[in-house]
Amino acid sequence: MRFESEVVSEDLLPAVRSVMARQMREEYGLNQHEIAELLDLTQPAVSQYLNKKRADQSIVEKLKEDPQTGILLNDAADKAAKEEKYTEELKSIVTTVRDKGIMKEKFSEAERII
Repeated sequence: MRFESEVVSEDLLPAVRSVMARQMREEYGLNQHEIAELLDLTQPAVSQYLNKKRADQSIVEKLKEDPQTGILLNDAADKAAKEEKYTEELKSIVTTVRDKGIMKEKFSEAERII
């Protein structure tokens, strides 16, 4: 049995970070070291996100396909690139993904503890 928090930390957040890192590189021209600092990650982790080696790409695509989630991801990446807090956007992404059933196969198997 997995808890919902495990689904978020092991499946959803890596996909979110992958999208954000790519957007920060493409739209702001930031390098891996700058992205790592802004997202509080290591440079090797950013490299893996950018090279599609760290996050499940099927989840990344699902996130990008949903218009509401796409807007939230863009807002989070924009705020991170500007060194602003993006916590509310992350919370909204988690809630939106769960409530819209975007990762229903992962969340349906998970036990909610909150």
